[in-house]
Amino acid sequence: MTTLEFGVLLPQLGAGWDQARRFARHAEDGGFDSVWVADHLLGLPPEKGILEAWTVMSAVAAVTDRVGIGAQVLCQSFRGSGLLAKMATTLDLVSGGRLRFLVGAGWYEAEYDAFGFEFPPAGQRVEETEDTIRICRAMFDAGGEPVTYEGHHLSVHEVVNVPPPQRPIPIGVGCTGDRMLDVTARLADEWNYPATALGRYDERRRTFDERVAEHGREVRRSTQIVFSPGERELPPFYDMFRPDLGIRGSRDQMVDRVGALAAAGLTGFYGFVADEQALDELAEALPDLRAVVDGSDPPPVG
Repeated sequence: MTTLEFGVLLPQLGAGWDQARRFARHAEDGGFDSVWVADHLLGLPPEKGILEAWTVMSAVAAVTDRVGIGAQVLCQSFRGSGLLAKMATTLDLVSGGRLRFLVGAGWYEAEYDAFGFEFPPAGQRVEETEDTIRICRAMFDAGGEPVTYEGHHLSVHEVVNVPPPQRPIPIGVGCTGDRMLDVTARLADEWNYPATALGRYDERRRTFDERVAEHGREVRRSTQIVFSPGERELPPFYDMFRPDLGIRGSRDQMVDRVGALAAAGLTGFYGFVADEQALDELAEALPDLRAVVDGSDPPPVG
């Protein structure tokens, strides 16, 4: 039987640590499976401010006991690939195996410029993401033995990842474009689809299905999404994340929407929640949302 996962994004944009910590504990107490942050260095807009993702993830590991902890998605450009694998291994160890590891190519050019990162062409960022996945996979799986990898643009030389992970760490990729879909179909354990592009999911899913079949693999599918229980008005900021295609409305409406998404192959729902009241309402609906089983042909998602 398929298991559905429900996670929520923590307050991070224009928020302080006390707010993020309280929300993380509240989500764990409410029965959610995971909590998430965004790996951005500038807010949207920049003047709103944003807490740095990896620091928050590490702090959340210390104040929670059960929930998975991840970022949607880690920008491969911000940390050297070997360092990223080391950081991921360490956080997984200190959290008791709770890291959720998703990476992406990066897109927000303004923060690259502001923080002094080179912003290569899209094709190079795709190749760098492939290098990052291969380096992380090798370092995760090496059992402490030295790893050397010479990639398109990134490399490691006799790097030793000790102490090693105590479990296989799945690698997920967040993407929509053809080249990244192919990288994900070949190398990743999870495909995470962004809420901003949810209107195109049906077409992208068909392309991804073809790529996965070509490579003879199975890859888990998840999505970033907006949770909006009840009839509340959402702030304009949420408009870019297609709240109209989110999980919203009455409990029956949310169950129907989860059923449609699950029938389209999605098993992970990592969502924006407006406030703690909405979090509570969603938590109350979780047993019904988790019970959704639909073996019919999927209706359109977008």
